[in-house]
Amino acid sequence: MAHDIFRDRAGRDCMFVVGTREDAWHKLGQRCESAVNWESAMSLAGLDWQVMKTQNYARNPSGHVVPVSSYSVFRDSDGAELASNVGEGFTLKQNRECFQFVDDLLQDNGGTHYDSAGALGNDATIWCAVRVPRADISVNGEDKSESYLVFTTAHDGSMAHTAALSSVRVVCRNTLRQALSTNTGILRIKHTRNANARFEDAKRTMDGVVMDAKRLEEKLQMLATRKITRESLTAVLDRIFPKPADEKQNTTRRENILTEVLALYESNDRNAFPAIRGTAYNLLNAVTEYTDHYRSARLTDAREGYTVDKARAENAVIGTGERLKTQALEVILESTAGSPVHSTIYSRPVRSGLLDAVVANHAA
Repeated sequence: MAHDIFRDRAGRDCMFVVGTREDAWHKLGQRCESAVNWESAMSLAGLDWQVMKTQNYARNPSGHVVPVSSYSVFRDSDGAELASNVGEGFTLKQNRECFQFVDDLLQDNGGTHYDSAGALGNDATIWCAVRVPRADISVNGEDKSESYLVFTTAHDGSMAHTAALSSVRVVCRNTLRQALSTNTGILRIKHTRNANARFEDAKRTMDGVVMDAKRLEEKLQMLATRKITRESLTAVLDRIFPKPADEKQNTTRRENILTEVLALYESNDRNAFPAIRGTAYNLLNAVTEYTDHYRSARLTDAREGYTVDKARAENAVIGTGERLKTQALEVILESTAGSPVHSTIYSRPVRSGLLDAVVANHAA
């Protein structure tokens, strides 16, 4: 399934974003000046349609058409097929119900808090994001991240109903996801008959959403106090971007990745916050910025019509890039646990010699 932004028959991108941010979904979709309620979000994002499940049929060896144990899912607005082979137990959730669920999670029915929403691919995958200001994060009192509740689901069964807290760093718009308060991490509800009951249970998880954000804030603040050493830098990069198992394999791609990450680490977002230079938090920001804005993305047959930017955006939100950033957070926390306390505030970039030395060390 392609995960490009879906376009309707009028050529309209089926998504909307609050504000005029040029970096948001590569200028695609409708823009509005302020957050909206769920009815307006559905309309702006082109999601005001319903899904239907119908029995599939096949011709048996005797030539008779008989029902089979699979179903198809269609969109009612134009009859488009969103899925061709889901099971009898696959339970539909209408777009309207998904938005109402998010309102229920926020305990703010009808509130004007939707920041973005849209459809991917052939409209089978939808998402919406709402601001949660009380869960915003700050490191060292000045490096701020805005918090969003992001809900995604897929009408073709390829994805469970999923809710997660996403922080967006204001200075560079990098994103980092944080699991909600559940025993299994990110909240996921399968498309089964007991989905309604699970939706009711899930509403309770938002009671701890601020606590979840504060846990993430504590982790980031801790990283801002840990100094990166040559040893810890090597350990982190070797785990996140491991060397090829075959020593004869070409390592040029890995060397290029390390060069980009280390250049971003050295830049420290153009030294926007000098106090974090040389810290584990500085390194995490470099990895997330590389993933969101520089990491290569494969243009496969399933991504026909994609640009590299669109493919990278998809990976960073719901694909391999999102998993890489989550791994980076845990690896950096673990690998720098015994690092020296960072106490020096640097006012100028690190000499390029350090970058060259580390790249050389990893290329050896």
